[in-house]
Amino acid sequence: MVKTAFDLYPAGFRWKEPPYEYVYDKNPFDVISGTDKIRKAFENNTDIEDLVASWQRPLQQFMEVREQHLLY
Repeated sequence: MVKTAFDLYPAGFRWKEPPYEYVYDKNPFDVISGTDKIRKAFENNTDIEDLVASWQRPLQQFMEVREQHLLY
């Protein structure tokens, strides 16, 4: 949804300025998403499909590690 708003309103879209709750030195969107990579991908006009594809290898690695710790 944020990517759509970013794309549809390039002249009017603005990221919320810090602070966000107790965080004064980071962009609030970065705080909520846990990284600045998503915001930067939007700003660099990265396709959402490419962004999602970039998560697949780390996701697979996580799933492999996770599998070792499941009890059931």
